[in-house]
Amino acid sequence: MENLKKLIPALLSQQYPNFELILADDRSSDGSADYLRQQYSHDVRLRIIRIEENNLRENFKKHALTKAIEAANHDVLLLTDADCLPASPLWIDGMTRALDKKEIVLGYSPYMFRKGLLNLLIRYETFLTAVQYLSFALAGMPYMGVGRNLLYRKSLFVKNNGFHNHIHTTGGDDDLFIREVATAENTAVCFEKNTQMLSLPKEDYFSWWKQKRRHLSVGFQYKLKHKILLGLSIMAHILFYTSLGVVFYQDYKAAFLFLMIRGLVFLVIFTLIARKLGVNYHVWIWLFIPIDVIYIFNYLVISFSLWIDKKIKWN
Repeated sequence: MENLKKLIPALLSQQYPNFELILADDRSSDGSADYLRQQYSHDVRLRIIRIEENNLRENFKKHALTKAIEAANHDVLLLTDADCLPASPLWIDGMTRALDKKEIVLGYSPYMFRKGLLNLLIRYETFLTAVQYLSFALAGMPYMGVGRNLLYRKSLFVKNNGFHNHIHTTGGDDDLFIREVATAENTAVCFEKNTQMLSLPKEDYFSWWKQKRRHLSVGFQYKLKHKILLGLSIMAHILFYTSLGVVFYQDYKAAFLFLMIRGLVFLVIFTLIARKLGVNYHVWIWLFIPIDVIYIFNYLVISFSLWIDKKIKWN
């Protein structure tokens, strides 16, 4: 409920002439629905879809999302989560302008800044993920979006039977759906800083671990060409550090030189992209190499854990 106390006023303050705000309340027990009715009963733009029971036990979020989408009066749907905040009052305006004659708009949703190594890792990993899915979309190969900042038409959702093809998969309401319906012709991306949706990061490693396991598990269902390209990217990442270890054993000065050259090249590229996205990149100047090493180590550990235990639960 505390998140909604910040999010709802920010959404209702959006500078856009005609919109409705639909809140999918999936059996909440913290008084959120009562609070919203008391505070916003006068605002006809806010509608609460209360989910009392769920017959689709395998996936609660997709069930709630489907009910909210079915209730929408407009064709253009702009989605976010309860633990998010729009970067500006122009979020709706910017995302809808990017739509133009398309059917899908992929937005950027960075995590909020907090002190500590975990937060830096989360924000770095989120940035890398955004670089991948936005770049693929610009290259005409869209394969995912993030549900925290995603726009598509209701008619597209209905035409493709919504989440039917992956209803039993935990998660995937954003990337698996986009995998099925997105094409080079119907998908746009939005880089405007005003259209970012800031998300509340996990505060402890175990919570983030569970979140990343869920995200990575969905990737096994991507299209083959996307799995190959993404796999090659991560493999190149792994092979670099593996080769670096071999070189270090023979000539540590050469290994250090290779590390610095790669770090400088990537830093220049990521700095240009970060500026395009409006991301604060200055801390990477000092911590890019160590945080990149920690990132790839965590990726390997989480991936390995999925081979051992593929059971994924939605909190």
